[in-house]
Amino acid sequence: MATSWNFVSQLLDNASQLFLGRSLSSFSLPTSLLGGFNTSSLASTAAAPTVAAASSYTLPHGPGEWPSPVGLSLGLLSVAVGQVFVLVWFYFRREVLKCSRFIQTEKKENYDFWEGVTTHLAQPEGFVLLGSYLSLTWMFNLMPASYYDMSGSVNWYHVLAQLAIVDALQTVMHYLEHKLSPAVYKASHKPHHKWLNPRLFDAFNGSLGDTICMILIPLFITANIVHCNVWSYMAFGTIYANYLTLIHSEFPNPWDHYVSYLGIGTAADHHVHHRLFKFNYGHLFMWWDRLLGTYKSPHDVKQFDHAVL
Repeated sequence: MATSWNFVSQLLDNASQLFLGRSLSSFSLPTSLLGGFNTSSLASTAAAPTVAAASSYTLPHGPGEWPSPVGLSLGLLSVAVGQVFVLVWFYFRREVLKCSRFIQTEKKENYDFWEGVTTHLAQPEGFVLLGSYLSLTWMFNLMPASYYDMSGSVNWYHVLAQLAIVDALQTVMHYLEHKLSPAVYKASHKPHHKWLNPRLFDAFNGSLGDTICMILIPLFITANIVHCNVWSYMAFGTIYANYLTLIHSEFPNPWDHYVSYLGIGTAADHHVHHRLFKFNYGHLFMWWDRLLGTYKSPHDVKQFDHAVL
């Protein structure tokens, strides 16, 4: 029994070093759940107040201690506040203005707004999985050290770089899910494609494998390419999560016509993918589809209401 357990333990440790770059022994429980100020941190604060004050809120003080969850909590709150704005905006358009300018000419099934909200927020492969990923990578100190830095402010060059890189990686993963094999497609992305004419609340409704392949892996790679501070990470995450929601809207957004000139993806662009499957694999930008030759304009799709595009 002991020999078997040693074998399993060694196997798990090898897997941890391969995929996480760290031995299992480095993930020890914290000696202090407070993660607070000790005498050494106070002394270092006196010597270098700016650097120490920033790091005291974010980085572990020693072996066996967790990073402070302050940055993580603010980041999750930022995404949540963004979602509130998106849902209020959509409620105003759908329930107050009674918007009927649908992207697709196919009659949209009527549904209760609050049912949609509940479905949207309760998807385990959506915000639950994404929140778990963010919490685990933060608390187990798997992010580059710069992400725990709360000094400075938002660097918009870093934010744009993150958005561009994550969308490029997501485009590649999306394309591979479609093209690698029918089995891969069926097991990962096909559940999301049951909606030929999606609604805003279908944004994160898919499968566990789809979220891991197309969102979590690109996020992790991007974090290790762009070393930014926590404020830039928050800005990126808020824009990313909420724009992924907005491009699933059944109505064109008022800004879509203008941002499309910059190659930014629109709700109509993404509807092209849901309707025809083999075009517009990008989400935030259409740059990569134009490079790959897989871009198709919404104006060229006969099932769309060209008068509203």
